[in-house]
This record gives sequence, C-alpha cells and structure tokens, in this order.
Amino acid sequence: METSILREIGLTESESKVYLALLELGDSTRGDIVKKSQIAGSKLYEIINKLQEKGLVSVYVQNKIQHFKSTNPKQILNYLEEKRHRIAQTEKDAKLLIPQLLSLYSSSKEDQEVELLNGLKGLQIIFEEQIEILNKDETCYVIGGTRGSDEQTILDFFEKIHILREEKKIHTKMLFNERQKENTKKIYSSKKYPLTKTKFISSTSPVAINIYKNRTIIIIFGKKISAIQIKSEEVANSFLEYFNLLWNNAKD
Repeated sequence: METSILREIGLTESESKVYLALLELGDSTRGDIVKKSQIAGSKLYEIINKLQEKGLVSVYVQNKIQHFKSTNPKQILNYLEEKRHRIAQTEKDAKLLIPQLLSLYSSSKEDQEVELLNGLKGLQIIFEEQIEILNKDETCYVIGGTRGSDEQTILDFFEKIHILREEKKIHTKMLFNERQKENTKKIYSSKKYPLTKTKFISSTSPVAINIYKNRTIIIIFGKKISAIQIKSEEVANSFLEYFNLLWNNAKD
C-alpha cells in the first residue's frame, strides 16, 4: 500500500510500515510485526510508543506477553483534528510573540549588514521584504545578469515579483544587455508594466544587481543560485551612482 499519504498526515516511513502491518495482522506480537514490517526489532518499541501517542495503536499484556493492535482507522481523523488544533494554537502564540521578536530584530539589525542566502527560498525572503519596505512611487533599480538562469521556475519567480512591484505602484528601472533586448521587451513591455522602464547596454555580467533604499542585492547564477544582501546607505549610493552612469549611456 502507498505510504505517502500517511507521511503527509505526519507518520514517518517506519511508523507507516508498522501501522500498516498492524492493520493487516490484527492482534500481533513483537515477532509478527518485525517480520511483516521489516523494521528492526530494536526500533520497534520506540515506533509503537509514537503510534500510541497518536492514538493509532493499543497495547495490552496477555499471558505475560505484550500484544499490539491498531485502533480504528477513523482515529486518523481525530489525530488530524488534534494536530489542527495544536497548529492553530501555535499560530496564535506566534502572533503574540512576533512583536517581541521584531523588537529584538530591530535592535540588532545594525549588526546584520551582509547576508548570504541560497536557493529560491532565499530569494523569496529577500524580495518579499523588498516589496514590503518599498513604498508607492519609490524606485527599484535593476542591472540584469547577462548569464542569468534560464530555469523556468527562476524566470517565473522574477516575473511574479515584478507584478507585485507594479501592483504596489513601485517604479522599476531595468538595464539589460543588448542581446536580451527582444526577449526583455516581450516580457517587460510598457503596455503590461507601465511603471517599468528598460534600457540596454553592451557590457555583460554573470550577476544581477538590485538597488533600493539602503539595500543592494547581488544575485549569483551558478549551479545553485545565491544572493548577497548588503544593508548600507553608502554601498547602495555607490551602486546607484554606477547604475545612473550606465543608464545615461544606455540605449532604449
């Protein structure tokens, strides 16, 4: 039987095997379960205890021998309901905790000048924060990487972020290499994104750069995408000066 649904519910692979073995065997002893589930005997009691905590297994002693059996499978729904209540309570507690965490974060953020984040999840964290801190009519400056990722998931991600910028009425100025002109005009057309301006330069770069407020994001496209976020007014101004120099000499 497929165990992926049981794993989604919250059972480990080993717990799923033992639980399914018990459903098929009915009233069982340790040896029966080990043989049926192919789980190491040394691990069985630990797994049984965890299934008991979930309400999925009952244990009793008969003739001085421990016996095990599964509870009614409908108990899974009760387990999920309890899990849902715990998650709801955890979410409630987290909302009460957030103001305290934000206070700590604000007091220490001056020490967090450079951050390195990896993968699409790292980019998501950075760019969701970008959308949050930029206000209407403010501008994000972008120098696109000439040898950026061609993965569709990455391209879709950046287009989604760009849509969010437009929805919040954030302006975007974007510089790309001349070889990217046809594709860029198609993706970021002024009709689709009226707050976006694109220009083109001859220079190439393996990285992409975003500049806004006191932030500079340097995105490195390699086997694994990485991003360096620098929180510094001085650094941002320096990169913005570089951007404006390229922008003033770029072609429409």
